[in-house]
Amino acid sequence: MQSVKVWALGPAILAALLSACGGGDTPQVATPYANDWVITLDHGGFVLRYNCTLHTALRFEYALGHDTGNLPRPSSYSVDPALPSLCGGQSNTASYASVHAGYDRGHLVPVNAMDDNAQALQSANFMSNIVPQLASLNQGLWEATDNVAECYRDVAPLRVYGGVVFTQTSNDYFLQSHGLPTPDFFWKAIVATDPSTGAARAIAWYFPNQPSLGSVDHYLVSIYELERLVGSAMVAIPVDASLKADKPNTTWPLPAGCNLS
Repeated sequence: MQSVKVWALGPAILAALLSACGGGDTPQVATPYANDWVITLDHGGFVLRYNCTLHTALRFEYALGHDTGNLPRPSSYSVDPALPSLCGGQSNTASYASVHAGYDRGHLVPVNAMDDNAQALQSANFMSNIVPQLASLNQGLWEATDNVAECYRDVAPLRVYGGVVFTQTSNDYFLQSHGLPTPDFFWKAIVATDPSTGAARAIAWYFPNQPSLGSVDHYLVSIYELERLVGSAMVAIPVDASLKADKPNTTWPLPAGCNLS
């Protein structure tokens, strides 16, 4: 059963009004959401924090265990029926590339991660889980982080967190066609917990929604850095201070024999 929870966002989200940068780019200012209507959409396998005012998800979260699913990917996109009647969704399901070349319908929660749960699998193709993402990022570095989660779920239980950041309006090509702005940055964090010892480790990235990004390792950040860039109330990853401060030097290599199908 899908559920909706209304969030009354007040001064805490003003923490999102922080200097932000990605991959050495010029610092920019993240958008505050204090006056927006933001709800939580629980789709069973994953949870979205959704901004009804902007018509877009801001944050996602899901858990992954050992991969036992192989349900087929949905062939079509749909509006999200769980949105309250007064909560604005995207106005259509058409491709973004048909409006402005080079943009994919970028999934925040990957469909492949939900292939053991029919409801969550279908929900992952709702437009509430999809935003304008440059194809080079969607099919490049963002997919690389999806692959890290998909491989390491068979090594240890994971929780995956992520979201989008808006800092400017110059790339908002889809306001008229779809009704939402274009994210300027994407972030993701993975927390893996060893089932035998309870020890945890984390990895996180912060990507500009731009072409020609280079190596995925260039966008590694700590969770503390994510909190500075995005706002601690929006990142909201419940781990201890030592884990928040940790930043690997390289992205976790994919384990030998990992099956990404």
